[in-house]
Amino acid sequence: MGADRVDIRNTGSLHARLNAVELETIALGFGATSCDLVADAFAADFVRLQIALKGRGLACIGGQVTDINERQFAVTSAGVSWQMVCQGGHERLTLRIKQDALLRRLAALVDVKPKANYQFDSAISADDPQAGSLFRLLEFLARQLNEAPSGFTSAVYRELEDAVQIAFLSTSRHKLRDQIAAPGPLPDFGLVKRLEEFIEANWREAITIERLAAEAGVSARSLFRAFERVRGYSPIAFTKSVRLRRARDMLLSGDPTATVASAAAACNFANPGHFARYYRETYGELPSVTVARAAR
Repeated sequence: MGADRVDIRNTGSLHARLNAVELETIALGFGATSCDLVADAFAADFVRLQIALKGRGLACIGGQVTDINERQFAVTSAGVSWQMVCQGGHERLTLRIKQDALLRRLAALVDVKPKANYQFDSAISADDPQAGSLFRLLEFLARQLNEAPSGFTSAVYRELEDAVQIAFLSTSRHKLRDQIAAPGPLPDFGLVKRLEEFIEANWREAITIERLAAEAGVSARSLFRAFERVRGYSPIAFTKSVRLRRARDMLLSGDPTATVASAAAACNFANPGHFARYYRETYGELPSVTVARAAR
């Protein structure tokens, strides 16, 4: 995805499958070919992550060769040229993240402005637990985009893009990675209450870490620490609880048009199955039971 030149070799009976979707700050693509393939790309303004789903490939990133296989992901930083060589039968998932958006997210997380040419190490171990979390998030997003690309609200997409960027920054190797999890100074505790009120007033909109940090005037790590210290949970968990409460109000309203699916969508839950699980964990019953009781 994003190659400037592609050569195919040992074609025989050629079969290829390609699919890509571009959102505001990220793009996600799938590729599979039955033949050997060599792709070249010039330096670009986005970071590229390549994950092997089947078979093996090699990425030459800025003159350094990196394996792309079941044990390792490959990362190409923005501004770096790239070449990929894949064996026949190789299947791959490619994530692209715009460099300017990624650096804004990083600055919000660590309260340090990174340089415009900020670089990432070219390899990520697939055995890293955070790499597994990133892969599962991308699998979920790819599945949803493939099955129902227009099924989410814009707020849900913005929050998913936010989650992908944070997951990538937490997983990849770079100079400021350790600072993402490192403790920072605590803001005033009154800030937590003010942000809770902000979330209560804007729960229908996209609630991203970058937006909350800007509203608070502190770094994202200070924001998370304040919530954990004062409330014992994260601002994202609070946002979820607010949306669950709003969804429950809809389901209890007795409105015949209020269904589990419509309440989940209205409250920005990307997956109805996940919504049902969160709802049961919070209220001790499935949302369908709430609807049935309200209809009596």
